[in-house]
Amino acid sequence: MDFLELDAVTKEYPNRSGPPARVMDQVSLSVRQGEFMAVLGPSGCGKSTLLQMAAGLLPVSDGTVRIAGRRIIAPPPEAVYVFQQYTRSLLPWRNVRDNVGFAIEHRLGRRRAREVAEAQLDQVGLEGFGDHFPWQLSGGMQQRVAIARALAAEPAMLLMDEPFSAVDALTRLDLQALILEIWARRRLTVLLVTHDVDEAITLADRIAVLTRRPARMAEMVEVGLPRPRDAVATREAPQFLALRRRLLDRLLLRHDG
Repeated sequence: MDFLELDAVTKEYPNRSGPPARVMDQVSLSVRQGEFMAVLGPSGCGKSTLLQMAAGLLPVSDGTVRIAGRRIIAPPPEAVYVFQQYTRSLLPWRNVRDNVGFAIEHRLGRRRAREVAEAQLDQVGLEGFGDHFPWQLSGGMQQRVAIARALAAEPAMLLMDEPFSAVDALTRLDLQALILEIWARRRLTVLLVTHDVDEAITLADRIAVLTRRPARMAEMVEVGLPRPRDAVATREAPQFLALRRRLLDRLLLRHDG
């Protein structure tokens, strides 16, 4: 069953000196319920634009976005957006517990929201850090707070915009393992935008590959690697290496045809 559908989505921006600038052209893709899909493409091709349209944060110029069969023109309650810049998404004047509970306070009340926040902090390995402030934590820990806050809303879908690009390589592997664990446990639907081919293969069931701007669908790739996956061992598998070569050739325009 498809949970998210983008049907012939096009995005254009006004251009004072000529016709509208088209950044995305007739892109169609469907994300199945419980699927982990990654989106790859050349830098500046519009990957984040696609994610923002899927989240209802940016209107489409043409085409349709649907979540759970409903047309999306505003942020849907089923989906939560995880931003690339965790330093901008966390509130520096709130401690970690209250950051996590922020999105659900209006619905549950502050006391219950704090209880839920503590449980989510435990889930992401931050037990005992509720009284800390974001600026007292490392980058990787701050991104865990952002993930905990997303999970506190009990979404059916996570929309993730290069969420690990601002942390060091080892922390990135650690966070990838965390997301795989959470996805397997909760059976969320995940759409991940990334520029990292290794990350896409390690995490995803399928990978949507976009062309250069104006972005079109180049191909949809089935990863096919067995699960559960290990962030280190998976990268040594012959199937991983072959798929990595294929995707890099595609992105570097070295493929045939």
